[in-house]
Amino acid sequence: MTQTTQKLLMPTHLNVNLLSFAYNVEKSPAFSWWDHSRLEDSQQTAFQIVISRRLHELANQTYLFDSGWVTSAENTAVKLPKFSSVLQPGELYYWQVRIKDNHGSVSDYSEPNKFICAKEIVSQPKGIWAAKTPTTGEELPKLGNVVFLRSPQMTLDPADVDTAVITAFSRGNEPIFAQGFDLFMNGQSVGVGSARPQADYYGRDQTGIYYNQYDVTELIENGKNVVSVLATASSARKAFWGQLTLYKTDGTIEQVLTTDSSWKALDGSSAFGDFGVKMRSLYFGQVSENVDMRYYPQGWTSVDYHHEWDHAWVNPKVMVADKEVLVPYRSENTLRVESHEATKQLSQLGPQNYLLDLGKEIIGGVKVRLNSQLTQRVTILMGEQLTDNGHVRHHLACGPDYVENWTLVKGENEFTTLQMKNYRYIELVGFQGKLELNDITGWAMIQPFSESDGTFTSDNELLNREYELSKYTIKATNQDVFVDSQARERRPYEGDLLVNGNTSYAVSSHYSLARHSLDYLIDNPTWPEDYRLFNVEMAWLDYLYTGNADLLNRRYDDLKVKFNRGKGADSFDGASQDFVGTLRNGKGIDNFDEQVGLVTNDGLIDWPIRERDGFVEGEYNTPFNAIYYGTYLIMSKIAKLTGHRTDVDFYRDRANRIKHELISRLYDAETGRFYDSLNQDLSVNRHTSHHASAYALCYGVYDNQEMADKLSQFVANNGQFIGSVYFIYFMLKGLIDSGHADAAVTLLTNSDNRKDQKTFAAILDQLKATITPEAWSNTYKPNLTLSHPWGATPGLTIVQGIMGINPIEAGFKTFSIKVRPGNLTNLRVTTPSARGLIKVAYQKQAQAVQLKVDIPMNTKAVLDLENQSQSIVVTDRAGKQLNCQISQNKQLQLPSGQYEVTYR
Repeated sequence: MTQTTQKLLMPTHLNVNLLSFAYNVEKSPAFSWWDHSRLEDSQQTAFQIVISRRLHELANQTYLFDSGWVTSAENTAVKLPKFSSVLQPGELYYWQVRIKDNHGSVSDYSEPNKFICAKEIVSQPKGIWAAKTPTTGEELPKLGNVVFLRSPQMTLDPADVDTAVITAFSRGNEPIFAQGFDLFMNGQSVGVGSARPQADYYGRDQTGIYYNQYDVTELIENGKNVVSVLATASSARKAFWGQLTLYKTDGTIEQVLTTDSSWKALDGSSAFGDFGVKMRSLYFGQVSENVDMRYYPQGWTSVDYHHEWDHAWVNPKVMVADKEVLVPYRSENTLRVESHEATKQLSQLGPQNYLLDLGKEIIGGVKVRLNSQLTQRVTILMGEQLTDNGHVRHHLACGPDYVENWTLVKGENEFTTLQMKNYRYIELVGFQGKLELNDITGWAMIQPFSESDGTFTSDNELLNREYELSKYTIKATNQDVFVDSQARERRPYEGDLLVNGNTSYAVSSHYSLARHSLDYLIDNPTWPEDYRLFNVEMAWLDYLYTGNADLLNRRYDDLKVKFNRGKGADSFDGASQDFVGTLRNGKGIDNFDEQVGLVTNDGLIDWPIRERDGFVEGEYNTPFNAIYYGTYLIMSKIAKLTGHRTDVDFYRDRANRIKHELISRLYDAETGRFYDSLNQDLSVNRHTSHHASAYALCYGVYDNQEMADKLSQFVANNGQFIGSVYFIYFMLKGLIDSGHADAAVTLLTNSDNRKDQKTFAAILDQLKATITPEAWSNTYKPNLTLSHPWGATPGLTIVQGIMGINPIEAGFKTFSIKVRPGNLTNLRVTTPSARGLIKVAYQKQAQAVQLKVDIPMNTKAVLDLENQSQSIVVTDRAGKQLNCQISQNKQLQLPSGQYEVTYR
């Protein structure tokens, strides 16, 4: 064996199918990892992957599969065709990888990573619940919308167990709910489930019902063990199904526990004051949690809890119907994480009146452990905002009214809530006694999130705060799928995903949620006509960021449909927010007019409508056509990549025709602006909204730099944002891509924090938002949410725009660094890529610019130095000066390593 070296480190960040613990593996898993070296210009030349069924077999080098040395530079989306034939459904696998580099070194093997090959769980699972009263037949419980469940005690020996996995899903909840249950193992929270169903799963006439699998190996105790569940549902199908599987060290697989009548159940109606009253928005209703500690079973998740509960009731209704399919969830499991912000504060508003500020808004519930001097009833108010007199605005602007009542007993009161709420503030009214700061904590529902994946600092404190706002927005809104806001609709939208996904790419190395959300939306499009096109754009970005073309290959035909106008698309049902009669994945009509060379119909433009800058809609609309132009170009690239050769020219020619017609028919060269639209008779609506020009600029509808400069001057709007907090994505991207980053920086760093100003300074200082809001303030959208990630554009703009870090080749094999700081002089960023963390530090001094870059192994960076002088000095981490060639367009290509670039 070749001797290892400290200069080439072991691979890290192992994933399968973009997941840290994948249980959705079928025939061809995609392996990925990060390479690390202390030498410049380090490239992987070969890898070796070894696979075993159990950890001790891997340690003993008893391999089920050994790839041998595979000559390859790839460390993203790596497939092992020979291994696919070895895979067995339901089996557990461990893998490790080591690499060789171009310096002749061999790394140590990585730490092990494990995954499970998916299989059919059971042919027809039967779920359990609690009946209101003991039943002998098939009588359904009258209430029972909340239930406590406990498994029989199991005696286990951790020494016999390699891996313990709980598989679970529930039914009977509203389809848009992100949770039906909280799962516990031996008193410890395991996670939240199950992920919401996916209608029209993969374009078929069936609904995908997702199950989650949780690795509970570290929670297994020697001796007695118990699984506990707090579940909620409101329909006749209410049922929880779970199974504990042991992958034993002797190589066997044992199902030691499956939900049945041996489980014990307690109806939670009394404990949660569930008397049929729901907390509602326009789009959903959830059970109010009027916790009554006289009936709440304190300590119920612990192993030794003693109770006299009834046996669980087995719901005879099928959990998976004929037109449903049970499938593994495709992203990371949602966890319960206690919120402990340093800025958390407790104040007393008056006698028996306390206000708790968690420091940041969370999406989730509460965890309570407080001592009461007496049995008492307390009113609980929760919300995203405060009223002018400092109390909690419990009736959220967006609809739900977070008012509940807790009945506390004398002494210790320890409990958790289940339902998802969006809140920062908790007010207790009528509490007799002394409340301590940590008696109540937020219990957030989030996917795993690494704080060190993305960081940013600069010499502008406002910009730093905007980055942190955007980063926390992504962290706090990572549930089972990216949605507009969990406070009101709880629904994915393609336009929202454009911002959510790009900001997530900028601050997090977890790519699976963006892909799952995209996959979900391909099957379940929303009502704005332009939003369907964003599916195509996000699919291409998914490929660029992950280096994995599986989604493009699998979904190519579905993406083609997005260019067709859905049948019945003129019938908008505002109550359901959907098009009546739209064929979700069916055949529509091509709304490209061959005679005119433009597409008909229109998109969202902006929301609410008052934010559209007076946009005048016609038959052929500039913003909609600009998006079509950009998306047709992207589809041409997708067609080429996926081998659809006849489509390549078709989509490119369509794009070029639209661009030509937009400029010739709708561009006013004198003012440097686009008109809004053409009417059916081809007369021009000569109004020039900022939106028309901004969409054109964003998607590159200009012939030369002079034209781009004129458009940018108009779009920049004298340093004032126009339109909604969503629309600024297109505004800023257009300015930066056209060479006007200085204008984008000016917009973002506008320090005017007066009430109702369209600035992030006002969002932070007046709204006091910690997750981005749906609108600039309540004035612009009275029913806004303060938890709407489509406003997180600063985060992606800083990384992809101001710092100019973007993939050139898929998976960041080659990527750009193009710092465009405007009037800023000091910026430092860390951002993840599919191959490792990228770090860039920019400092402008009196006579020179210093740029420090950390380029991950197995990548190359193209530094765009723009119009700087020829005086450029490059040194490596050892201080050695390098002889680098600068291209005519001032680009410098650097291999992996750490460098300092100084230019004047």
